[in-house]
Amino acid sequence: MVPDSLRTALIAVTLGSLLVLSSVATGAGAVSSQPTTVEQPTQATQSTATDAADSPPTDGEVVETFTDRMASLDTVVMTYEMNMTFDSDRTSSVENRLWIDAENDRVRTETNSERMETITVSNESETVTYDVENNQVSRFDHTGETGPQTSIDQLITENEFAYEGQETIDGEATYRLDMTPTESNTMADSADTTLWIDTDTYFPTKLTRDASGENYEYEMVMDIRNVSLNEPIADDRFTIDIPADADTPDNSPLDRTTYDSLSELRADTTQSVPSPAVPEGYHFAEGSVIENTDFSMLSLQYVTDGDDVFHVTKRHHSATGGNYDELDRYEAVEVGDHTGYYAEFEFEGTTTSVLNVNCDSTKYSVSGDLSKEESIEVAESLTCE
Repeated sequence: MVPDSLRTALIAVTLGSLLVLSSVATGAGAVSSQPTTVEQPTQATQSTATDAADSPPTDGEVVETFTDRMASLDTVVMTYEMNMTFDSDRTSSVENRLWIDAENDRVRTETNSERMETITVSNESETVTYDVENNQVSRFDHTGETGPQTSIDQLITENEFAYEGQETIDGEATYRLDMTPTESNTMADSADTTLWIDTDTYFPTKLTRDASGENYEYEMVMDIRNVSLNEPIADDRFTIDIPADADTPDNSPLDRTTYDSLSELRADTTQSVPSPAVPEGYHFAEGSVIENTDFSMLSLQYVTDGDDVFHVTKRHHSATGGNYDELDRYEAVEVGDHTGYYAEFEFEGTTTSVLNVNCDSTKYSVSGDLSKEESIEVAESLTCE
């Protein structure tokens, strides 16, 4: 029998890891338009998942019953769709199908979006992910406490819940809970998270997050449907039929070597080292090379006596990518015979500029304390490869 703490941890993957995913790009997520009225709960001497409609539970009883419910589940099957909006005009949507077998310590996730289709199976020994579109498979062996339980108690222990009342969502009765992280690890100036749970099953039906910072706004709405609780899941659900010709990318650790002089760097690497036109006042500070079988990156750092800094980075990868035309934040600029993409990012009063230029097999980036004109001049001095 799996202990309740581990069972809760596995079920926490259902939402805990989703919160992590939704905060990668922005540090938080979004709230959609809320109902205009909230029915406040009345006091009751007892609460169960079946009599909630007749005798509404107290605030604390809703939260307690919810956390207990999460700990009692042996299996969960569900579909959840995440719709995200960035800066009011850029959208992204991901649909996931999830199977959790807490009794046997295993999880399967099928992810579909405009850009990817993947199948991932995790158990106590390894995680296997198959990229359907690219016919690639990657494997990660678990050690120590890693595995499906890596999001242990994220949902329950890393958030505080406040019962806000009852609402009807898509014709179904729900309890609305406000969620507040016990520790903030985001850069958002403000963030709100709301969770709705079914009044009968006490299982989540919807989650929304809303975040904003100095230069961005982010909204996320997660709808949960097709939920099955404590129903048997066939063993073959936790295997992946991987084609024999599937590629296995090189996921070995990247080796990073640093250099204090350009001459030493040039003598020690087989890559061509850029010779950028450096703005007045800057001098070379450090170079570094990171590489493995499928990836290589060379970076040059230049500084001033006043602590201004900029980097020239050269990356070579089988997919140098980056479709900046789809990102409103980036401005297309002429860089010699090529098109570059320029943006400025502000954080805590500091502005950092970034200029990316994609060549045939190489991507160059110029980033740091440079103006737009200076960034373009540096990029134009580089030889596109």
